[in-house]
Amino acid sequence: MPDTMIRRLPGDALHELFPEDPFLRWDLAHPHTSDIWVHGDAVAFQRHSHSRHIHGISVLGGQDVPALLDAVLEELPPDVNGLAVERQFLALVQQRLGSRLAAGGDWDWMWTELAPPRAPAEPELVELDDLRDATEITALNQVGNPTAESEPGTGRTRLWLGARESGRLIAAGAMHLTPAGAPHLAGIVVHPRARGRGLGVAVTGGLARRAVDEYGVCSLGMYADNDRARAIYERLGFRVARAWASRRLLPSDTDR
Repeated sequence: MPDTMIRRLPGDALHELFPEDPFLRWDLAHPHTSDIWVHGDAVAFQRHSHSRHIHGISVLGGQDVPALLDAVLEELPPDVNGLAVERQFLALVQQRLGSRLAAGGDWDWMWTELAPPRAPAEPELVELDDLRDATEITALNQVGNPTAESEPGTGRTRLWLGARESGRLIAAGAMHLTPAGAPHLAGIVVHPRARGRGLGVAVTGGLARRAVDEYGVCSLGMYADNDRARAIYERLGFRVARAWASRRLLPSDTDR
Protein backbone atom coordinates (compact mmCIF):
# COMPACT_ATOMS: atom_id res chain seq x y z
CA MET A 1 0.00 0.00 0.00
CA PRO A 2 1.23 3.54 -0.69
CA ASP A 3 2.42 5.58 2.26
CA THR A 4 -0.36 8.12 2.88
CA MET A 5 0.88 9.17 6.30
CA ILE A 6 3.14 12.14 6.96
CA ARG A 7 5.73 11.15 9.51
CA ARG A 8 8.11 13.24 11.58
CA LEU A 9 11.19 11.16 12.32
CA PRO A 10 14.58 11.60 14.00
CA GLY A 11 17.21 12.94 11.64
CA ASP A 12 19.32 9.80 11.77
CA ALA A 13 16.63 8.08 9.66
CA LEU A 14 17.33 10.34 6.67
CA HIS A 15 20.22 8.44 5.16
CA GLU A 16 18.62 5.07 5.93
CA LEU A 17 15.48 6.02 3.99
CA PHE A 18 17.29 7.65 1.03
CA PRO A 19 20.73 5.96 0.91
CA GLU A 20 21.33 6.44 -2.83
CA ASP A 21 20.60 10.15 -3.13
CA PRO A 22 23.94 11.89 -3.86
CA PHE A 23 22.88 15.25 -2.42
CA LEU A 24 21.75 13.75 0.88
CA ARG A 25 24.78 11.47 1.01
CA TRP A 26 27.48 14.04 0.30
CA ASP A 27 26.05 17.37 1.51
CA LEU A 28 24.32 16.66 4.84
CA ALA A 29 25.90 15.59 8.11
CA HIS A 30 25.81 11.92 9.08
CA PRO A 31 23.73 11.49 11.14
CA HIS A 32 21.43 14.42 10.41
CA THR A 33 20.82 16.07 13.77
CA SER A 34 17.33 17.59 13.40
CA ASP A 35 13.97 15.93 12.74
CA ILE A 36 12.84 15.19 9.20
CA TRP A 37 9.39 14.98 7.62
CA VAL A 38 8.66 12.06 5.29
CA HIS A 39 5.69 11.29 3.02
CA GLY A 40 5.92 8.66 0.30
CA ASP A 41 8.72 9.68 -2.07
CA ALA A 42 9.18 13.13 -0.48
CA VAL A 43 11.33 14.30 2.41
CA ALA A 44 11.85 17.66 4.14
CA PHE A 45 14.84 18.49 6.32
CA GLN A 46 16.57 21.44 7.92
CA ARG A 47 19.71 22.79 6.25
CA HIS A 48 21.86 25.75 7.27
CA SER A 49 23.75 28.16 5.02
CA HIS A 50 26.33 29.76 7.28
CA SER A 51 27.68 32.12 4.62
CA ARG A 52 24.17 33.50 3.93
CA HIS A 53 22.89 33.27 7.53
CA ILE A 54 19.93 31.15 6.49
CA HIS A 55 18.31 28.44 8.59
CA GLY A 56 16.19 26.75 5.97
CA ILE A 57 13.89 23.88 5.21
CA SER A 58 14.62 21.90 2.03
CA VAL A 59 12.01 19.70 0.37
CA LEU A 60 12.74 17.15 -2.34
CA GLY A 61 10.92 14.28 -3.97
CA GLY A 62 8.23 13.62 -6.56
CA GLN A 63 4.46 13.33 -6.56
CA ASP A 64 4.16 13.45 -2.76
CA VAL A 65 5.89 16.83 -2.37
CA PRO A 66 2.68 18.96 -2.41
CA ALA A 67 1.10 17.14 0.54
CA LEU A 68 4.36 17.10 2.49
CA LEU A 69 4.97 20.79 1.81
CA ASP A 70 1.54 21.70 3.18
CA ALA A 71 2.22 19.71 6.35
CA VAL A 72 5.66 21.25 6.88
CA LEU A 73 4.38 24.79 6.40
CA GLU A 74 1.84 24.16 9.14
CA GLU A 75 4.55 23.50 11.71
CA LEU A 76 7.59 25.48 10.63
CA PRO A 77 10.10 25.98 13.45
CA PRO A 78 10.10 29.68 14.45
CA ASP A 79 13.76 30.23 13.53
CA VAL A 80 13.38 29.05 9.94
CA ASN A 81 13.98 31.92 7.49
CA GLY A 82 14.47 30.08 4.21
CA LEU A 83 12.83 27.48 2.01
CA ALA A 84 14.31 25.43 -0.85
CA VAL A 85 12.40 23.19 -3.24
CA GLU A 86 13.27 21.59 -6.52
CA ARG A 87 12.45 24.09 -9.24
CA GLN A 88 9.55 22.11 -10.64
CA PHE A 89 7.71 22.92 -7.40
CA LEU A 90 8.51 26.65 -7.22
CA ALA A 91 5.13 27.68 -8.62
CA LEU A 92 3.45 25.59 -5.92
CA VAL A 93 5.46 27.34 -3.20
CA GLN A 94 4.62 30.75 -4.65
CA GLN A 95 0.95 29.81 -4.60
CA ARG A 96 1.12 28.61 -1.00
CA LEU A 97 3.23 31.41 0.48
CA GLY A 98 2.73 34.45 -1.76
CA SER A 99 4.14 37.58 -0.15
CA ARG A 100 6.04 35.62 2.50
CA LEU A 101 8.64 34.72 -0.13
CA ALA A 102 11.55 37.14 -0.47
CA ALA A 103 14.64 37.23 -2.65
CA GLY A 104 16.54 34.08 -3.44
CA GLY A 105 18.08 32.20 -6.32
CA ASP A 106 17.89 29.18 -8.57
CA TRP A 107 20.90 26.91 -8.41
CA ASP A 108 22.05 23.41 -9.24
CA TRP A 109 23.94 21.01 -6.99
CA MET A 110 26.37 18.98 -9.10
CA TRP A 111 28.76 16.16 -8.31
CA THR A 112 31.26 13.77 -9.85
CA GLU A 113 33.03 10.65 -8.70
CA LEU A 114 35.45 10.64 -11.64
CA ALA A 115 38.72 12.54 -11.72
CA PRO A 116 38.60 14.96 -14.69
CA PRO A 117 41.28 15.06 -17.39
CA ARG A 118 44.10 17.56 -16.97
CA ALA A 119 43.52 20.95 -18.56
CA PRO A 120 46.25 22.60 -20.67
CA ALA A 121 46.58 25.53 -18.24
CA GLU A 122 47.00 23.39 -15.09
CA PRO A 123 50.81 23.73 -15.02
CA GLU A 124 50.23 27.43 -14.24
CA LEU A 125 48.45 26.62 -10.97
CA VAL A 126 49.95 27.09 -7.51
CA GLU A 127 48.62 26.40 -4.05
CA LEU A 128 47.52 29.50 -2.14
CA ASP A 129 47.56 30.14 1.59
CA ASP A 130 44.24 30.88 3.26
CA LEU A 131 45.66 33.54 5.57
CA ARG A 132 48.66 34.93 3.71
CA ASP A 133 46.79 35.31 0.41
CA ALA A 134 43.38 36.25 1.83
CA THR A 135 43.60 39.94 0.92
CA GLU A 136 44.54 39.17 -2.69
CA ILE A 137 41.80 36.54 -3.05
CA THR A 138 39.21 38.92 -1.63
CA ALA A 139 40.26 41.65 -4.08
CA LEU A 140 40.08 39.19 -6.97
CA ASN A 141 36.60 38.11 -5.91
CA GLN A 142 35.45 41.72 -5.90
CA VAL A 143 36.33 42.23 -9.56
CA GLY A 144 35.73 38.71 -10.89
CA ASN A 145 33.03 37.07 -8.78
CA PRO A 146 31.41 39.35 -6.17
CA THR A 147 29.01 36.61 -5.01
CA ALA A 148 31.81 34.10 -4.33
CA GLU A 149 31.35 32.11 -1.13
CA SER A 150 34.94 30.98 -0.74
CA GLU A 151 35.43 32.96 2.52
CA PRO A 152 39.22 33.54 2.33
CA GLY A 153 41.00 33.97 5.64
CA THR A 154 38.34 32.21 7.72
CA GLY A 155 39.97 28.79 7.89
CA ARG A 156 37.06 27.16 6.12
CA THR A 157 39.01 26.27 2.95
CA ARG A 158 40.79 22.91 2.86
CA LEU A 159 42.70 23.69 -0.35
CA TRP A 160 43.25 26.78 -2.50
CA LEU A 161 44.52 26.66 -6.07
CA GLY A 162 45.25 29.75 -8.15
CA ALA A 163 47.33 31.30 -10.89
CA ARG A 164 49.54 34.38 -10.95
CA GLU A 165 50.77 36.61 -13.73
CA SER A 166 53.71 38.93 -13.07
CA GLY A 167 53.15 38.24 -9.38
CA ARG A 168 49.48 39.25 -9.40
CA LEU A 169 46.70 36.79 -8.63
CA ILE A 170 44.50 36.27 -11.70
CA ALA A 171 42.59 33.08 -10.82
CA ALA A 172 41.60 31.20 -7.68
CA GLY A 173 39.28 28.56 -6.32
CA ALA A 174 38.60 26.84 -3.01
CA MET A 175 37.77 23.37 -1.77
CA HIS A 176 35.60 23.27 1.36
CA LEU A 177 34.21 20.29 3.22
CA THR A 178 30.45 19.82 3.55
CA PRO A 179 28.83 18.78 6.84
CA ALA A 180 29.10 15.23 5.48
CA GLY A 181 32.87 15.65 5.25
CA ALA A 182 32.89 15.62 1.44
CA PRO A 183 34.76 18.16 -0.72
CA HIS A 184 32.75 20.99 -2.24
CA LEU A 185 34.20 23.58 -4.62
CA ALA A 186 33.53 27.27 -4.03
CA GLY A 187 34.51 30.69 -5.32
CA ILE A 188 35.99 29.76 -8.70
CA VAL A 189 37.10 33.14 -10.05
CA VAL A 190 39.17 34.46 -12.97
CA HIS A 191 40.10 38.09 -13.42
CA PRO A 192 38.08 39.58 -16.33
CA ARG A 193 41.28 40.46 -18.20
CA ALA A 194 42.54 36.85 -17.94
CA ARG A 195 39.41 35.08 -19.18
CA GLY A 196 39.43 32.93 -22.27
CA ARG A 197 42.75 31.26 -21.41
CA GLY A 198 41.33 28.14 -19.77
CA LEU A 199 42.18 29.16 -16.21
CA GLY A 200 38.66 28.53 -14.89
CA VAL A 201 38.74 25.01 -16.34
CA ALA A 202 42.21 24.45 -14.90
CA VAL A 203 41.31 25.61 -11.38
CA THR A 204 38.06 23.64 -11.31
CA GLY A 205 39.64 20.53 -12.78
CA GLY A 206 42.69 20.70 -10.53
CA LEU A 207 40.58 21.03 -7.39
CA ALA A 208 38.17 18.31 -8.52
CA ARG A 209 40.99 15.87 -9.23
CA ARG A 210 42.51 16.43 -5.80
CA ALA A 211 39.07 15.97 -4.24
CA VAL A 212 38.27 12.74 -6.08
CA ASP A 213 41.73 11.31 -5.48
CA GLU A 214 41.46 11.92 -1.72
CA TYR A 215 37.73 11.54 -1.03
CA GLY A 216 36.27 9.71 -4.03
CA VAL A 217 33.81 12.51 -4.82
CA CYS A 218 33.58 16.25 -5.53
CA SER A 219 30.55 18.54 -5.52
CA LEU A 220 29.77 22.15 -6.34
CA GLY A 221 26.84 24.55 -6.63
CA MET A 222 26.17 26.85 -9.57
CA TYR A 223 23.59 29.48 -10.48
CA ALA A 224 21.15 27.88 -12.88
CA ASP A 225 21.46 30.63 -15.51
CA ASN A 226 25.27 30.46 -15.74
CA ASP A 227 25.49 28.60 -19.04
CA ARG A 228 29.22 29.21 -19.42
CA ALA A 229 30.02 27.62 -16.06
CA ARG A 230 27.62 24.75 -16.75
CA ALA A 231 29.44 23.90 -19.97
CA ILE A 232 32.76 23.79 -18.10
CA TYR A 233 31.45 21.63 -15.29
CA GLU A 234 29.75 19.17 -17.61
CA ARG A 235 32.92 18.89 -19.68
CA LEU A 236 34.78 18.00 -16.48
CA GLY A 237 32.27 15.24 -15.68
CA PHE A 238 29.92 16.94 -13.19
CA ARG A 239 26.22 16.01 -13.27
CA VAL A 240 23.18 17.73 -11.78
CA ALA A 241 21.73 15.86 -8.82
CA ARG A 242 19.26 18.51 -7.63
CA ALA A 243 17.95 21.67 -9.31
CA TRP A 244 16.99 23.96 -6.44
CA ALA A 245 14.94 27.13 -6.04
CA SER A 246 15.88 28.80 -2.75
CA ARG A 247 13.97 31.71 -1.28
CA ARG A 248 14.15 33.69 1.94
CA LEU A 249 11.05 33.34 4.07
CA LEU A 250 9.52 36.39 5.73
CA PRO A 251 7.72 36.08 9.08
CA SER A 252 4.01 35.42 8.88
CA ASP A 253 1.57 38.07 10.13
CA THR A 254 1.12 36.10 13.34
CA ASP A 255 4.87 36.06 13.96
CA ARG A 256 5.33 39.84 13.63
